[in-house]
Amino acid sequence: MRLLSLGVLYNLARHMNGVTSEAVRTAHLFASLPDEMVENLRAIAIVLDRPGKTMLFLEGDAAQGLYVALNGRVKIGRIARNGREQVVTVIGPGQYFNLVPVFDGGTCPANAETLDDTRLLLFPTADLHRLVQRNPALGLVLLKDFAGFMRKLVNLVDDLALHSVQSRLARMLLQMADDAQLGSPHSQLTQADMAAQLGTVREMIGRTLKSFETLGLIRLERGLIQIIDREKLEQYTEN
Repeated sequence: MRLLSLGVLYNLARHMNGVTSEAVRTAHLFASLPDEMVENLRAIAIVLDRPGKTMLFLEGDAAQGLYVALNGRVKIGRIARNGREQVVTVIGPGQYFNLVPVFDGGTCPANAETLDDTRLLLFPTADLHRLVQRNPALGLVLLKDFAGFMRKLVNLVDDLALHSVQSRLARMLLQMADDAQLGSPHSQLTQADMAAQLGTVREMIGRTLKSFETLGLIRLERGLIQIIDREKLEQYTEN
């Protein structure tokens, strides 16, 4: 019978759940945490591989835990009785979601659906609670990042209540162009996708895009949008 050293046994145990410390640090939330805290998080993490267009959970479901996207994208949104969807945010690699029900004890406040083949880390609710109780510094990290997300939601409410569809769409187009220049291009969005993110309907997006094209602000060609006059398009962001 072959005997294993303590070091080998430790390394085997460390990888039994298929999660490495490097994977945990992929999450922006945990990137700067001390090694010991990352190891504690790694020990409770569960790897989930889900194909695109998979519902992870629905509004009203019991919360399984905190999710972190390692790759792919996850859409977080709500659907009204009339079928109209409002996308709250799209989660990308390194971002987390579903923190609210983990700590307030309620149900999931929105739907979560993968847009691409996605690998996730799930940190189960009960295990995460125990870690936070033992490591108050982890709780502060979660609280600080969550406060930043709340600011984003306030801005979303401001957008929907105080700015026109023209303004919201102009801002989206400019942001997408800026992200592409920085090397982080968005995947191609349909007019329905844009409408869901901007809190309107597809027909309104189509009319607004055509209006922008008529004004010489953009060019529409084979499903692509090219900004022609950025300065004038920026003027519409204040409407």
